[in-house]
Amino acid sequence: MSKNPEKTKGIKAKAERQIASRLANGAGSGAGRSYKPYLTVRDVNSRGRYNRSPSVTVGRVHQLLSDLEYHVLLMLDWDSQVTDIREQFPVPLEESQAIAREMGIAHLSYQGTDEVLTTDFLVDLNIQDKTIRRAISAKYVEELDNPRVLEKMELERRYWSSKGIQFNLVTELEIPALLQKNVKWFHPYMNHFDLSTPEQQQEYFRVLLAAINQSPSQKVTAITTRLDDEYNIDPGTHLALLRQFLAQRAFYFDIEALTIVNLRARDLAPSHFWLEQDYEYAVGE
Repeated sequence: MSKNPEKTKGIKAKAERQIASRLANGAGSGAGRSYKPYLTVRDVNSRGRYNRSPSVTVGRVHQLLSDLEYHVLLMLDWDSQVTDIREQFPVPLEESQAIAREMGIAHLSYQGTDEVLTTDFLVDLNIQDKTIRRAISAKYVEELDNPRVLEKMELERRYWSSKGIQFNLVTELEIPALLQKNVKWFHPYMNHFDLSTPEQQQEYFRVLLAAINQSPSQKVTAITTRLDDEYNIDPGTHLALLRQFLAQRAFYFDIEALTIVNLRARDLAPSHFWLEQDYEYAVGE
C-alpha cells in the first residue's frame, strides 16, 4: 500500500467507484441468457487456455478463468438436471465483510480496498420438479495447500450456508479422463472457426445434421468420410468441420463416456439454440 495518504485515498475511491459502476451495469445479476458475470476474462489473469465457451444449457458465452472451470462447465452442461449456470457470481460485499470479521480474517482486497468475492459457479438443478441451487468452487489440488485459499473458501461456504445453499468443491481429480481427452481434441477450435460467416456456419450445420439423421447407427467418422467423397473434397474436411461444431457446442454428446472414435450418429444431439439460430460464440477472443 502507498505511504502517501492522499494517493491511498484516491486509489481506494477509484476502486470503490469501479465496483459500484460494475454492479450498477448489471454485473452479477440476471439469469439464463440475461445473466452477466461479475468478472470476465478481461478483468483477471486467467489460469490456462480456455477462457470463453458457449453452453448447450444456457445458450450464451460463459466467462471461465481457468482450464478447470471449463471442464466443470462441460460437466454441468451435460447434466440433464441442470437448468441454469451462472459463473463468477458475486457475494454481496457487506455480507462477506461481516463474515470475514466474524472469522477474524482479512477480507479479499487490492491495494487496501475490499473487493467483491465471487463464487465460480451458481447452478440451478431441477430435481423431482423442484429447483435446487448449488454453489461450486473449482480449485486445483495444489491450491488447497494455501491457507489463504482455504480461508476464502470457508468464507464462501459460510455465506452460502446462511442462504440455505450447499457449497461444493470440485478439483481436477473429479474430472473424468474421457472428458479431458475430448477437451484436448476440441481445444484448437475453442476460439477459432474456419467458417467465417453465419450463413456458412448454418449451411454446414444443416449438412452435418441431415447426414447424422439419415444414418443414426453409423459411426460419425464414416459419415464424415462419406460426405468428403460426395462433395469431392479433401479427406478429413468434414471431420474437421464437425470438430469445430462440437467445440462450439452446436452438437453435443456424453463427453464423459464417448470419444470421436466410438461415436455414432445417434449419440449426437443438436443444440436447440443452433436449430433456432439463436446462439452466441466464444470465437474471436
